[in-house]
Amino acid sequence: MLKPDPKFRLWLTSEPHMRFPSILLQTSLKITYETPPGVRNNLTRTFQQICPAGTQHAAPAQTQMLFILSWFHALLQERRTYIPQGWVKYYEFSYGDLMAGEKILDGIVAEMKGGSKMDWQKVYGILENAIYGGRVDNEYDMRVLSTYIRQYFNEGALSGKNPLSGLVSVPKSNKPEDFMQVMQRVPEQDNPDIFGLPSNIDRSV
Repeated sequence: MLKPDPKFRLWLTSEPHMRFPSILLQTSLKITYETPPGVRNNLTRTFQQICPAGTQHAAPAQTQMLFILSWFHALLQERRTYIPQGWVKYYEFSYGDLMAGEKILDGIVAEMKGGSKMDWQKVYGILENAIYGGRVDNEYDMRVLSTYIRQYFNEGALSGKNPLSGLVSVPKSNKPEDFMQVMQRVPEQDNPDIFGLPSNIDRSV
């Protein structure tokens, strides 16, 4: 039988995972840290979750749409910094919303055949009425969400002609590494302009 030394300590680091043993959690001292704020950090984490390094989709449009979704998701979450001006209340735009969006967009891209165009109306309807819009219960916030959806999910953004928030253009690539390089151009410190908010909003916050 093992007799551990009283001074023995085991340090484990882990991201949240469904299969992490609950007994181990209950018998351990737990230390958590908040993820660093900002669109750039959020975007990097989000994109790496749904499009890990080494992933290579057959159609570049699939990777492009996942990048746009990651950008959109990061903006929605980081806009909560400016409550009640950004959103009137705190909305739990979660990892589950991101995963649902990923599956829907993958399905829509898969329906494209022979050079057919993206069905943007289907994208708008599902994101606005079923996934993200299902959390919003304020008319003003719903208008903001609807504007964001149409601003980022369109042919101009997909082709790279319309830079996202005026900062970065979507690469015409299916390699996650190319998108990670683009993310480095996003400033580490958020400017309210990236959310379409006035530059002096920090005073009211």
